Amino acid sequence: MALLCLGGIVLGLGYSFIKPTYSKKSYSGIVYTVKENYFLFNSGGERLYVYSKGHSYDLGDYLTINGKKEELDFTVLESGFDFKNYLNKKGVFSSLTVKHIEVKWHNFIRINESRSKPLSHFNKEERSIVGAILFSDGEESATSESLTNLHLARFLSASGLYISLFALGLNYLLKLFLKDKHAEIITIALLTIYLVFTIPKFSVFRVVFLLLLKWINKHPLKKRFTYLEVVSFGGLVCLLFDHFLALQDSFILGFAIPIISYLIRHIYPSEKIKSYLWRSLTIYLFFLPFEIMYYHKVVVMSFPLQIISTPLFLLIGIVSLLCFFRIPIYAVDKGLIFLLNGYTGIIKPLSFGLLMPEFNIGLLIVYYAIYIIYLYYLTIGFRTIQRWLSIGMVALTAICAIPIENRLTSEVSFVNVGQGDCTLIRHHQKVILIDTGGLTYNDIANGTLIPYLRKKRIYKIDAVFITHYDYDHYGALENLQKEYKVPNVYDYYSSFPISVNGLTFNNYNIYGTTSNEENDRSLVLSFNILNKDFLIMGDAPSWIENKIMDDYEHIPCDILKLGHHGSDTSSSDRFIQYTSPKIAIVSCGKNNKFGHPSKSVVDTLNKYHIPIRRTDLEGTITYKELSF
Repeated sequence: MALLCLGGIVLGLGYSFIKPTYSKKSYSGIVYTVKENYFLFNSGGERLYVYSKGHSYDLGDYLTINGKKEELDFTVLESGFDFKNYLNKKGVFSSLTVKHIEVKWHNFIRINESRSKPLSHFNKEERSIVGAILFSDGEESATSESLTNLHLARFLSASGLYISLFALGLNYLLKLFLKDKHAEIITIALLTIYLVFTIPKFSVFRVVFLLLLKWINKHPLKKRFTYLEVVSFGGLVCLLFDHFLALQDSFILGFAIPIISYLIRHIYPSEKIKSYLWRSLTIYLFFLPFEIMYYHKVVVMSFPLQIISTPLFLLIGIVSLLCFFRIPIYAVDKGLIFLLNGYTGIIKPLSFGLLMPEFNIGLLIVYYAIYIIYLYYLTIGFRTIQRWLSIGMVALTAICAIPIENRLTSEVSFVNVGQGDCTLIRHHQKVILIDTGGLTYNDIANGTLIPYLRKKRIYKIDAVFITHYDYDHYGALENLQKEYKVPNVYDYYSSFPISVNGLTFNNYNIYGTTSNEENDRSLVLSFNILNKDFLIMGDAPSWIENKIMDDYEHIPCDILKLGHHGSDTSSSDRFIQYTSPKIAIVSCGKNNKFGHPSKSVVDTLNKYHIPIRRTDLEGTITYKELSF
């Protein structure tokens, strides 16, 4: 049965790459996922993304949409959330540009409205916890941010652990008055009500579905199948129902962890504490590559913190679930959340860890091959080899965290921060940023720069140059400094040339310091690394370029970062001819409203046969070489 489930996963992965290609004028179907500014819509088996800001549609609504079907197209910043990939994994490959929506039938159960009722008893901080636990949809808060930094945030999602414990407790109480099969089916029925309000979260569905399969196996089928067969059959049925689940972490973890727990249930039977610790470690080792993928970091204290934190999270989860069923113990939940706030404050300093790049496919295969062998020896009781294999997996992870490549190479990366500027310069272990980017609607520091620096195993930034104080050039600096120590910040008030760890930076704009326009003040920085001369223009306008050309007979330039994101206010024909770069770099946002880069600038570069590289088209652009 387990092999059959594995075959189903492989089959699901194959089918997951098949995309519907037909188009029509009108699409009728049901809404199955609802967010604030969009919903997902199933029309005749095809899943479609529909952007609708501030809409009032709800799960189960039946709609007819007149519109044009197009390929999904979203802005993806460096190391940021890839919404297109997220939707593809859910089987959504197209969007509908809406002309008209007609509601054919309203679901009389307004699920989104009903979700808000149990949450209305809590303040904003408390809602961030209870909402995440009950519906995996909590607001941002200081506590949730701390839990994310400690890699404990997944305890807040509907992971199934507290639901299973709730089911056990409810079963125990009901069995005091009812027969086993009646008590269990009532429990399943109650959890099915909860399931309706968590759609389409797979983790809750998995728990309820497996409880139903176990009930069928236990009573009508008289325990004909083992637990392992029931779980495997459940996984196969889920894949047959939705083969795109094979691409989703919630499915992989949701079925792998119960199977692993079942296989190792009898280890150290006479030593309960030791058995619990080994079982927890085994599950943690399975989850470790996922943790690296999510956070690009392994928190050293993550495993012991998970052991210590589990009882509190389970208690909050169960009490929150009771609140969902309108049992008025909101004060108890508030008290537990108050304890959680204090607890996270105490453990917050323990968020230190090793920065990690995501495992490549080869390393992932090696890691899980060792894990399978480890699991085998653990189940048969061969303790010596099992212990050494567990140490081997931890050691393999630790070795990957060593920034060997950083010691041997230097690089310059033009980071994709959307409509903004950020250039990373790394000379061995020394790191410099020129600008940080900044978007008013997106936290570039936490969403882009910090994950990017973690992937590159960068622990410290030695200096930051801010070319000028437009938000798209410096806006991420404040939040970046909360995570990274930055001993030196230079701007147009600093005295140049400036030497940082052997690299010399010159500023050619000495003309606009008295201007009231930020762009006029912009630094124009040059430096040499990788045997190349780089010239970073910031947002310096054409009149600054003219002053530079008048005062300097020649400025060496192999790679030119165009001024003002390729705007026609900079990069004049004369200046392009003057610098004669081998490559021109444009840092701008995808489909930006400013029309950057300007057609006239592109035409000028083409006129002189200068290749153009753009972050909106390529993503982050990196030049890296061995450097001894």
